[in-house]
Amino acid sequence: MVAQSRRAVRFWALWTLTVPAFAVVVLVDLAAVGYAVQAFTDLPSWRGLDVVVALTVSALIAVEGARRVENRRRRGGALHKDLAPAWMIAAAMVLHPALAILVAVLLRIWWRIRAGRCIPYRWAFSTAVHVLAVGAAHTVFTAVGDWTGNGGLGQVVAMIAASMAYVATDTVLCGLAISLILPGSSWRETFGGTDDLCTDATAATLGCLLAAACLVSPWFAFVAIPITLTAQRALLLTQLESEVQTDPKTSLTRVDWWRRRTEEMLRTARSQNEPMAVLLIDIDHFKQVNDRHGHLVGDEALRAVATILRSAIRAKDVIGRFGGEEFVIALPDTGLDDATVTADRLRNAVAASPLAAMCAGVLDDPDLDPDTFHLTVSIGVAVYPADGITVDDLLLRADRAMYAAKAAGRNRVRLAADVVPPPRLPRPAARIDRPNARTSVPAGRPDHEDTPVDRPVTSGAAPPTDRT
Repeated sequence: MVAQSRRAVRFWALWTLTVPAFAVVVLVDLAAVGYAVQAFTDLPSWRGLDVVVALTVSALIAVEGARRVENRRRRGGALHKDLAPAWMIAAAMVLHPALAILVAVLLRIWWRIRAGRCIPYRWAFSTAVHVLAVGAAHTVFTAVGDWTGNGGLGQVVAMIAASMAYVATDTVLCGLAISLILPGSSWRETFGGTDDLCTDATAATLGCLLAAACLVSPWFAFVAIPITLTAQRALLLTQLESEVQTDPKTSLTRVDWWRRRTEEMLRTARSQNEPMAVLLIDIDHFKQVNDRHGHLVGDEALRAVATILRSAIRAKDVIGRFGGEEFVIALPDTGLDDATVTADRLRNAVAASPLAAMCAGVLDDPDLDPDTFHLTVSIGVAVYPADGITVDDLLLRADRAMYAAKAAGRNRVRLAADVVPPPRLPRPAARIDRPNARTSVPAGRPDHEDTPVDRPVTSGAAPPTDRT
């Protein structure tokens, strides 16, 4: 039992973080625990539990109602964005910090129960962020209230300042963690876009109104439930737009949206006379992962590889899931040499990543042995304008180069310029249907058994030993 526990701890997804990301996550958790201990130590009495009950119960009802709204968009799964922080903001204003922390922790525990599968360290970090945000809001509310006075306009100013402190603390801490866990994330991915900020502003405003209502009677908290559900319905539009362009299994962009973005980048490259590269990436022997470990592990491995690739590219690069276990990346303002370096970096990043720990952290499967559970990728590189002038041309040449990498032993990078394209046969003037004639195969994507011929190239790894 002890050995199994040690083995399970060894496979925690927390250990897959970089040193800076690990330090931030642990420090935030410790700061939240320390603040909570101090708050409960200074708690003079448990007076105010009725407000705790009112805020917690009304928040849970609103969250469950919002979940029903969310399920109209996507059956099952956790909410993308809800207004639960409104109740935490209100608790920070009207309760002692210890009781406000109690409200936040209860809501987070309920989220953990209802969310089902999640990565434990992320849930703990998110809970710690809410605790610290509650503390920041209460501190600002008290300080501004003492400065402006506790009545009339002064109290309104204090509430607004407290709600802004909550949102700022939550946004900054989460954004810092995202930037370290997923290097290369865009500003929007790190701190949220306009729609996310509008949602946070709505939660902050509702939190101020809830706090004002609770000062009259804590049971006024239930009045906010229909307001929250109506606002949650308004959030469906943004979530539907995000769902349309996002692959649900890997959280990368869908290939059709990737193509639109790439065509825009290609037009820009054409007008500014700049190069652009396209990488086509395929996971080697991925079918063996599903056959040996099951499709759940296969899905987690696919998601882990997608995370690794996304974290190893620039913010302006566009990555999407091409289909199956294939990914495609567009690199604007990138020539052949830089594209080759990028492809090699991606290949090395996947080969060196602790996939067993990343998957076991979600699946809690101690049977994933890090000594045997490894994945590699084969990458084909095509560059505009040398290898093609359209997105389809670049994809076709990158696809042939990727199959050349597989034919050369996998875990390699091959350039489209070093792959001899198959000769084009003259199209017959007219087709004659003969009995028992063999059906012709339309031109298009090369088959697995029909790989192109490749010449020696300067990019690629030494012949590897294929490991699943």
